[in-house]
Amino acid sequence: MENKGKGVNSEEQMESEKKSEIGGKSEISGKSSKNSEIEKNSEADLLAQISELKDALLRKTAESENLRKRLEKEKDDAVKYANKGFARDLLAVLDNFERINSNIASVKDKIEEDANLKAYFEGIAICEKELLSTFQKYGIFRVEVAAGDPFNHELHQAMCEVEDSQQPAGAVVKVFQTGYKYNDRLLRPAMVSVSKKK
Repeated sequence: MENKGKGVNSEEQMESEKKSEIGGKSEISGKSSKNSEIEKNSEADLLAQISELKDALLRKTAESENLRKRLEKEKDDAVKYANKGFARDLLAVLDNFERINSNIASVKDKIEEDANLKAYFEGIAICEKELLSTFQKYGIFRVEVAAGDPFNHELHQAMCEVEDSQQPAGAVVKVFQTGYKYNDRLLRPAMVSVSKKK
């Protein structure tokens, strides 16, 4: 009988051991499924972080490229328009030449009579031409405008409006001061009067 009891106990022990093994396996499989979920979540987080970092890197690269291009353009503009202030100051000299030439007509007879006076005014004309050719060499050109041309607010500055029956409204009537461009930028607008409707 004792053997039977021992046999029953040993069977019970074996069953409990099997159950514990099965329970252990289910605990292990439960832990492994939790681990795989954690791994999946952490992998998804890592992929999201990689994507964010890649996006941030692309943005920073684009920003630095844009900054490089902007600085390069500013440097080119600084070189291209370095003499702008100097050129603007020299326009006053050119204006004086134009004033002299506009007044020559009133004393043309006296100039023709006096050889020294004639040579003097010829020298002034040569100086003006030399200054104009130097301006052109450095990209400074006149803004060409004549009476009857349409007013262009990008190149002209209206000093006054006048009634003129011979010109359509918004046309240039008279040019008071010549305008100049420096390369593709306006150095000084042409000062003009503009016709208006009666």
